[in-house]
Amino acid sequence: MDVGRSDARFEDEAMAPVLAIVKGLPDATVASGADGRIVYANALAGELFGYPPEEMVGRHVQALWPERVRERYLRNMRLYFATEHPLRFSTEAWGLRADGTEFVGEMSWGIVETPIGPLLLAIGRDISARRAAERRLRAVAALGERALAGADLAELAGDAVEQLRLTLPLARVELRVAGGEVLSFGGEPRGAELRFELGADDELVGWFTREIADDGRSFVSAVTNVLASALVRLRSEERMRHEALHDPLTGLANRTLLRDRLEHALARSARENGTTGVLFVDLDEFKHVNDRFGHAAGDAVLAELGRRLRAAVRPADTVARLGGDEFVVVCEDVDEATALALGQRLDAAIRQPLAVAGAEHHLTASIGIALGRDDPDTMLAAADAAVYQAKAGGRGRVELRR
Repeated sequence: MDVGRSDARFEDEAMAPVLAIVKGLPDATVASGADGRIVYANALAGELFGYPPEEMVGRHVQALWPERVRERYLRNMRLYFATEHPLRFSTEAWGLRADGTEFVGEMSWGIVETPIGPLLLAIGRDISARRAAERRLRAVAALGERALAGADLAELAGDAVEQLRLTLPLARVELRVAGGEVLSFGGEPRGAELRFELGADDELVGWFTREIADDGRSFVSAVTNVLASALVRLRSEERMRHEALHDPLTGLANRTLLRDRLEHALARSARENGTTGVLFVDLDEFKHVNDRFGHAAGDAVLAELGRRLRAAVRPADTVARLGGDEFVVVCEDVDEATALALGQRLDAAIRQPLAVAGAEHHLTASIGIALGRDDPDTMLAAADAAVYQAKAGGRGRVELRR
């Protein structure tokens, strides 16, 4: 290997065996004397630091260190040369390239006794890319753990974007989820646009101010996989919560959710000295629909009636299906007139002809109303009793329990 203007002492015949060994090393190699001057640098050292190797010879070794660590490295170097027994060890160290950029290297150091005196021999390689890859792996693992622990999606996505910003030239990112919702994170949409699928209907869209390498794309893909898993978990939990609290046929509240809503309504009425209304809806002679047209047609009729009942009440009211052909409506802050008017609207919605599977159905219901601030069981029992009054009066009636 041609070392150009190498220190003449390092090239003399006595140093030939040492030089032959050093030249064969597969890593960047720099040798410096006790005065800190570089006496040898191989071609790999030139590539690592950005200098022709011959131009490194004669320079002070501190030119290869970032200014912020020079004093500490110089102090250590003096200590190495002053130690009676030669030191040999490996550590990570910061290096400074000719263009002013820094890197972290994995270096082996040692004081070597040679015919020209003791030399500090530093052998190593740039591990900046490896360190960055390890940081990315740790970041993805941490995000994955938080996703499994049930972290909030928006918070998790924000942390994921922060990790991307620390690693990549990211100008803006958007998390687009099914249903049209977009979680946006800072900046303007400029630069190259890249899309990463999170699932059938979700995607992460990023704008990068410069080209990103394959390892950068892999990092974004790993992050999007974590977010995709979080979305799957979130939707699965939402689906299970919905199924646990809603009637599978009509999508209305079930008994569990009805009781919860009723308890909250009664508690609020007690605090505000108001009145809660419970309307019990019992379809008249619905068994004839099932017997004549079959249970599939009966289910279709009930599903349509559920939609009609929802449309007939106020937005804050709760419509629930108790099972079979029985429904309950809970409404807060109502008086007698308002409750009766709501009962009449429900009655009118049920009486409208309903076409299912080629047949037209004409239905009525007996509707019982209870008003008050009692406990849920008392209110439901009072509304149920009002239904019996309505049926006893001829069915297809609205009856208020007084």
